[in-house]
Amino acid sequence: MQKRYQEMSMMHLLNRTLYLNEKKGLVVTRDGPSIWVKEDGKAGWRIPARLIGHVIIIGNVRLDAGTITLFTDNNIPVTFLNKKGNEVALTVPYNHNLNSHYEEQKSILVHEERVEKYRQWLISERRKIQLKVITKLSRKVGDVFKSNGFREVDYSDFIKRYVSVSKNRWDHVNSIISSYLMEMVLRSIISADLDPHIGIYNRWHNFGMALDIFYAMEPEADIQTIQFFKTKKANDYLIQSSTGLRLTEEGLRDVVQRFENKKKFTQRLIDNVLDGLFEIMRYIRTLPETKINIR
Repeated sequence: MQKRYQEMSMMHLLNRTLYLNEKKGLVVTRDGPSIWVKEDGKAGWRIPARLIGHVIIIGNVRLDAGTITLFTDNNIPVTFLNKKGNEVALTVPYNHNLNSHYEEQKSILVHEERVEKYRQWLISERRKIQLKVITKLSRKVGDVFKSNGFREVDYSDFIKRYVSVSKNRWDHVNSIISSYLMEMVLRSIISADLDPHIGIYNRWHNFGMALDIFYAMEPEADIQTIQFFKTKKANDYLIQSSTGLRLTEEGLRDVVQRFENKKKFTQRLIDNVLDGLFEIMRYIRTLPETKINIR
């Protein structure tokens, strides 16, 4: 797999995540229950949809509508990124029926105390993961923060001091990793039969619940960004092009490989947050139903 991964830089299939990178002559079409990936001058590669769990498309990749339909029919979210690593579109399966927990999620929004309890819980989950990141980078600082507590600004200041890199370069790499992480979050939410659009912390936003859970998980994107910039070749991996700053193919490979190596750990973090979400929803149902006005 590693050899194939290195050879086929326009396409990576790692741990059921399919990465498709823009390359001249690359075409992706549907072939029954599979996709057919073809590049000029090379033999094609058939990939059954059942082997794919996530799809991330970077840049301008030619693919037919049947391919997108195949992914959505198999509950496979697809994230589209531009060359700069910014998320530009996201496709998810269309659900004609209400999700099992739709009413539970929605009921939180009409009670002020419920909204506040949820907000406190979500911030607490974010703090837990921030503390894991801090302790991983500096046990001494982690012990101090664990004993004395810390604020969002304390975490931000620590991250800025730990890695010296321009905001533009940081944002570029962090945005790519965040997009990968967001897709994992979204797939987990769909699997849990939660409504991805009914957010509480990120109310009135598309994919509001996914954004809520990502808010708790975001520090994991931070530590992977730091680990990228701590590599010896980090400066060589980021180059200026006619469209602005971008990762080289080798740089993207470095980001993807690190993300995939940590995927089981990351999934456990997401699962723990979702376990906490169901616990807080059960608790919130016991609170008084003092309604607030919905604007």
